[in-house]
Amino acid sequence: LTDERKALSDEQEKSEHLLLNVLPSGIAKRMQNPQGIIANRHDDATVMFADLVNFTQLTEALPPEQLLGLLNTIFSGFDDLAEKYGLEKIKTVGDAYVVAGGLSQNKVDYTSDIASLAYEMRDFVANHPDVAKFKLALHIGIASGAVVAGVIGGKRFTYDVLGETVSLAHQFADDESAAAIIRVDKTTYNRVRLFYVFEQPVTIAVKGKGDVVVYHLTIKLG
Repeated sequence: LTDERKALSDEQEKSEHLLLNVLPSGIAKRMQNPQGIIANRHDDATVMFADLVNFTQLTEALPPEQLLGLLNTIFSGFDDLAEKYGLEKIKTVGDAYVVAGGLSQNKVDYTSDIASLAYEMRDFVANHPDVAKFKLALHIGIASGAVVAGVIGGKRFTYDVLGETVSLAHQFADDESAAAIIRVDKTTYNRVRLFYVFEQPVTIAVKGKGDVVVYHLTIKLG
């Protein structure tokens, strides 16, 4: 009986570890005692989409193992940086990486942390010796505002964020230029403008919203 209990305890520990790898800790605890749909509205959060530029071309040029190894190196580096700033990695979609701040009640400077994360992610891609040689770049979009966050699915569940803020960040990252960019909305700009150099704001057309003013973050001060 003791062996059976130990085996059961080991399996439970493995399950908890897996949940913590894919879900925020608070959500993971709720998943262990499910009581219907897990969903929360956050009146303010900051969301970042980061798309790798020129990665699609590599899918035809590199062997699958090398391609996935490269992507793993990049995303593992991003994971370490997100953990450094205490931010929530939401998901990866192909060669896109999505992060959010403000989903935890114990963090108040998440917008500044998202901006710092974006800056370091851009440098990581440009300077990491195993990545820089492929001449990749990042298009990053950041937006702040209300989001809905929760668990979607049953067997293959995901934790995701939804709403206009998410859509803005996603569209800000969608750019045809080859150079690395970090685009932020006005709310984000107002919160971090004292710590970064920005280009003059420009107006772009955003699907479902019309013309929106965006700011290009260039250099970190200090």
